[in-house]
Amino acid sequence: MLAARLRVSVSALSRWRSGKNRPQPAVERRIRALALHRGLVDRDANGPLLFAPPDPGKESNVRVAIAQVLRQVREALHSHGRLSSRHDALDEVGKLLFAHVMSVDTGGTGITRKMVSRPSKVAGDLRQFVDEMFQMHLPVSLAHELGPADFSLRMKDSEGKLADILIGAFESLASCEAVTQLTDIGSIDLVNDVFGQFLVDSFTDEKELGQYLTPPEIVRFMVKLGLESMSGRHLDALLSLDASSPPGVVLDPSCGVGSFLAETMKALYSRVRSEYSPRELSRWVKTMMTQHIVGIDKSERMVRLALANLALFGAPSVNLHLANSLDRSRGDAKMTRELEGRAFLILTNPPFGAEFSRHDLSEYRIASSWSGSNGSTIDSEILFMERYIEWLAPDGVLVAVVPDSVLTNRGVFEDLRTGISPHVEILSVVSLPSVTFAAAGTNTKTSILHLRKTPTKKSRSERVYFGVCEDVGFEVSKRGNQRTRITTGRGQLPEMLEEATGRRQLTIGLRKVLVHGDPRWDATFHASLPQEIQERLENPGLDDIRVSHVAELVNNRTNPTRLAAAEFEYVEISGIDAASCAVRSKSVRISEAPSRARKLISAGDVLMSTVRPERRAVGVVPQHLDGSICSTGLAVLRPRGIHPMLLARILQSDFVNAQLLRHNIGIAYPAIEESCLIDIVLPVRRAELTKLGRAAEKLMRARAEVRELEEELHDSVEQAIDSWTHS
Repeated sequence: MLAARLRVSVSALSRWRSGKNRPQPAVERRIRALALHRGLVDRDANGPLLFAPPDPGKESNVRVAIAQVLRQVREALHSHGRLSSRHDALDEVGKLLFAHVMSVDTGGTGITRKMVSRPSKVAGDLRQFVDEMFQMHLPVSLAHELGPADFSLRMKDSEGKLADILIGAFESLASCEAVTQLTDIGSIDLVNDVFGQFLVDSFTDEKELGQYLTPPEIVRFMVKLGLESMSGRHLDALLSLDASSPPGVVLDPSCGVGSFLAETMKALYSRVRSEYSPRELSRWVKTMMTQHIVGIDKSERMVRLALANLALFGAPSVNLHLANSLDRSRGDAKMTRELEGRAFLILTNPPFGAEFSRHDLSEYRIASSWSGSNGSTIDSEILFMERYIEWLAPDGVLVAVVPDSVLTNRGVFEDLRTGISPHVEILSVVSLPSVTFAAAGTNTKTSILHLRKTPTKKSRSERVYFGVCEDVGFEVSKRGNQRTRITTGRGQLPEMLEEATGRRQLTIGLRKVLVHGDPRWDATFHASLPQEIQERLENPGLDDIRVSHVAELVNNRTNPTRLAAAEFEYVEISGIDAASCAVRSKSVRISEAPSRARKLISAGDVLMSTVRPERRAVGVVPQHLDGSICSTGLAVLRPRGIHPMLLARILQSDFVNAQLLRHNIGIAYPAIEESCLIDIVLPVRRAELTKLGRAAEKLMRARAEVRELEEELHDSVEQAIDSWTHS
């Protein structure tokens, strides 16, 4: 009866029970589904049932074989073809892989020598095969944006030798074992992971890599975070075999090679594979890929690679679009408007820094009703944020990589936060270390913003998970212009995922109430300090000293071009020696005065750099620079009741620096606003100020004596030289 139910012979069942053989994956899934129905195994069980354990070497061998084929194809195209760059070679790899997988998935043999009609036509036959596969399987969503001709192999009839090498490479995947892996829906992790690693390995210039891939550690974290925070209603709709009309979608509006969409498919598949029969699984995959998964990119290369990447899931069509997601008035606007209010989940890493003229953004609220800020341009990341909120369905979730400016900066960035705040609930914010995108040649400070669209406007506070990730599981070493990614371990993101979703006690991040209208949303501000220190800062004791208790923030301005003298003494940030707290100046001609030379300083003032505060550039103005001018990049504190050198040294302490770094804004050159200095808590007791002040004064007297001795020695040497010269 069991054999009939499984559509196999009784002898096959006997061999499986004895462990001599193992059933094909499709049969194994039917057995598991039956066992689950009968209550013989747990729903989450993944181990063997009636048969011998899997052969780990078999999957490993197939993985190696697929990876080797991809490398051989890429290098053959690069070495033998007419292609001038790895970009072009990568395009051709994507076309060949798509054609091979689609052929195998629909019962064909893929790319093999069986397709060759005669040796003299090998290049033409290969090109024709690829053309036929795209004509049969090119997604409808791309039909009006790219035609089959856009996917034609760039190969001449005379390039038979190259074609033969390519066919030979793919022919190794024609074995029974490899075909089974390629056609079995359970192998999507294997094939897709190999393709992702191939993309990583395909670039020697890591700046190219930054255009293609978000680090997989980040992708996995974001996908799991997004899925776990979706409403049950939305998640059930994605896991169902039938799509509603219009269906809710998982959207990446700047999808690149489709990494977020592919990872979402893998994660969801792991949830449904024990629920459905093989036929139902295939139907579910088709429904997901044609109805629920939506990717958009304005780069043809990205769309081609995403198509190959997502085709590995065996769906006959993929919902990809070659379009500009930000278009609201031209040709792509119809498609992007149709997505409004439909996104159950948006997973994305948008392009940063592209500027758009305000005059071209009349339909964006950030350029009209939301914004009171000046400026002729608005950055792309701001526009994307507005569109995300419009695309999200009620209760829809966004998980996006954003530059920290979106969370911290004033001006139009603050206008954006104010504009979207009534419509969203912030769920979590995770600060990423600067190494995250270092392999791509940028140390731009970024964070993962995680929010939910609320059905109605709100004016409440919310409890948000804030976490500062210091270890993403890899480092990037640099030698010359080459950057190499080095895996260092698991990193903190898996633990932070459990913390953010409430499955683990808080040890890395913390939960904090974010009041509606709070000017900053970044984790660095809200969670970079230990909890006990944070609580002390928020609830200071009577004996705690703030900077405002012992110093005044002064901002006396002047324009040096109005001075009567020909030159003036100018102190810039580089003139401060952090080691000694010494301040040096340079003589500058009035006519050459820098635009930042505006602040008047007095002897005894404490100067502190507001740019890159982690460098702790703090100094004390000496007597001979009284009345000089310093850069606007320096905050000027005038001590009262505390020795200037003591204040300078305390401001350089780890405790103070940690407070200052919370206030950083900017993504390329982080800086603080000098107004935050007034509320900084100093880690000393009032009773100790007098004793510490005496020590600071003793140091200053000793330095003055050293300077006198240095001058005396200098004068003596000069006199000796002069005497010797004239003797």
